[in-house]
Amino acid sequence: MHSFKRQTYSTQVVEFIKRCILEGELAPGEQVKEVLLAERLGISRAPIREALQILVQDGLITSEPQKGKFIRQMTAEDIENEYAIAGILEGAGVSSALPNLTRDDMLRLERMVEHMEHKAHRAGGLYELADLDNMFHDALLSRCSNSRLVDMARTASTNISKILFYNHWNTLYTPMEFVQRHKQILDALRTGDSIVVERTLREHYRESGKRMSQYGFDA
Repeated sequence: MHSFKRQTYSTQVVEFIKRCILEGELAPGEQVKEVLLAERLGISRAPIREALQILVQDGLITSEPQKGKFIRQMTAEDIENEYAIAGILEGAGVSSALPNLTRDDMLRLERMVEHMEHKAHRAGGLYELADLDNMFHDALLSRCSNSRLVDMARTASTNISKILFYNHWNTLYTPMEFVQRHKQILDALRTGDSIVVERTLREHYRESGKRMSQYGFDA
């Protein structure tokens, strides 16, 4: 039986369900049953219900009236649209924060990409670069004062590639291709041109969405 701290039941249930998706224990289209989760985790159904609602809001779970809750399925078009949204949101956030980026911020981003490149030479897949990728994109948005925009941008990009399609994300690019894509973002930032930055980030996500769309299910 899993041991959860009482005050954080729903938060930990959210993380537990995400882990089940990552590990393939819960697949797209599969129903998520409150009763079974409550029995498995040894807790009441109330925090399970709350956690599922959080995941519905995040877009990882869909709720169908009279049927229940299911791990989200996505068509090719759904995937491309979701990535486009992530690019629009992150592009807007980073371009608006561009005047606030300091030299130290740029040096930090450059060091991250250098570290990414160093690891890429030995990496067997993108799994090994995932933490650096998250850090890089978080740092891009670190000077954005619109916290709601930041949250929406991170949720939009992470839910698809890092959770629902985690196994496919690992082989979406070679490690060195992955590094090069982040160097392109650095080059855009160095121009100091908000239009260039926004366009580059939109394209960054659009191209990923195009590649990932091959894993969508047939409607």
